[in-house]
Amino acid sequence: MATFNRVVLMGNLTRDPQLRDAGSTGHKVCDMCIAVGEKRKDATGAVREIPCFVDFEAWDRIGELCAQYLRKGSPVLVEGKLQMDSWEKDGQKRTKLKVRAMTVKFLSAGQPGQQASAPAQPVSANAPAHPAAPAAPIDPVASDPDDIPF
Repeated sequence: MATFNRVVLMGNLTRDPQLRDAGSTGHKVCDMCIAVGEKRKDATGAVREIPCFVDFEAWDRIGELCAQYLRKGSPVLVEGKLQMDSWEKDGQKRTKLKVRAMTVKFLSAGQPGQQASAPAQPVSANAPAHPAAPAAPIDPVASDPDDIPF
């Protein structure tokens, strides 16, 4: 049976990112938590926002950029996949479901707690080290309709 594991979340960070070394591998990992709100009506009919807190991690360059530019309250869009961590503590097996981020988009540069030079593009695990210059915008007036390939 085929499977699909993809998560997209948008919300605000609940704490400052925590960058750490991931052991002797030389990799770095940044642990974060995002609050995602859901609006529901209660028994009285009033609409209430119910928060959902989701832990996620970003590895290597993505994690370093998150630790550099993001702070508690920063709005972000996170795309990644679910990952189950398991460990044993005091003889009891423990598990935790979290998101391993593949892309983190900083939604608003220049907010309190952020530096104005935060990347405007999404930070992605498979992005090149130096993004290419953006293409020039197409001028619809200067375009020839006969040049359209369809």
